[in-house]
Amino acid sequence: MGTGMSAGTEADRRRDDLSRQAAAWLVQLADEPDNAALQLDFMDWLGTSSAHLEAWEETERVSRLMTAAGSVVRPRPITASIWARAGRFRRLSPAKALASAALAACLAWAVVPDLALHLQSDEITRTGELRVVELDDGSTAFLAPDTAIAFDDSAKSRSLELLRGEAWFDVAHDKSRPFTVAAGESTVTVLGTAFSVRQIDSGAEVAVQRGRVAVMPPRGVEPARIELTAGQSVSVGSAGEAARGEIRPDHVASWREGVAIVNDQPIGNVIDLLRPWYEGYILARGPGLETRHVSGLYDLRDPDRALEALARVQNVTVTRVSPWLRIVTIR
Repeated sequence: MGTGMSAGTEADRRRDDLSRQAAAWLVQLADEPDNAALQLDFMDWLGTSSAHLEAWEETERVSRLMTAAGSVVRPRPITASIWARAGRFRRLSPAKALASAALAACLAWAVVPDLALHLQSDEITRTGELRVVELDDGSTAFLAPDTAIAFDDSAKSRSLELLRGEAWFDVAHDKSRPFTVAAGESTVTVLGTAFSVRQIDSGAEVAVQRGRVAVMPPRGVEPARIELTAGQSVSVGSAGEAARGEIRPDHVASWREGVAIVNDQPIGNVIDLLRPWYEGYILARGPGLETRHVSGLYDLRDPDRALEALARVQNVTVTRVSPWLRIVTIR
């Protein structure tokens, strides 16, 4: 009898340990989606045994249930403390370890990552969700998936902060109150126009459908002001470097129709466009992420189909590790 209880306790302990490891991987991968070395380590861990895969799939299932319940928009944990705790759990008693793991999971998935964003934002969208927002000044904001904005309409100005994601704006004309959009370290100022802004790290991508905008990169960067008219775009990096481009006005913010129109873009950029539409994780690795360019029309509403399209025309391998994880290798 005692032997059976001991064996059962040991099996439970192993399952708990694997669950903690899987939770730690989920947190770390969400925080560093482009870390190729981390992805290789994760694949090694995942392939160790079927028990590792089962622990990962269960962790993904719990994460999805919490997302469906509305507690999170997307797992975006603060990882340093949680990752450190994962190692310390092993030194706790099973009961305390389980309680600590549950607390860490709640903090990571439900409280820490998006609480501040929810408090800051006036509107926020989830994975795969599109939303049209009528702002107080009569302007329209069309939000892409996984996007958050905050808007302040005062007597002298109209200011919107793109906290995360991408949005298209149709701005009501008001010469006395310029409309500004802050994205990362850059600011876009308009009087009346339609344009899109996408936040990329601490930089921004801006494209104009009609009218004119002025893009101000981070302070101290030249040029200090970049003016764009219909059919023009600019990408401002985190260090302030600016790359101008051209785009057909009717192609601006094509994601509103659920498609991405790609013209000579790195494969890594295409995968970044798919991620906010995918209910899970897309891990990408390989030397071709930045060097291999593609053009085409990709269905954002069906990311798996878009990945298959990439695989058909490029030397790309898509591995389905679980229902909610895709690993894309670009040779």
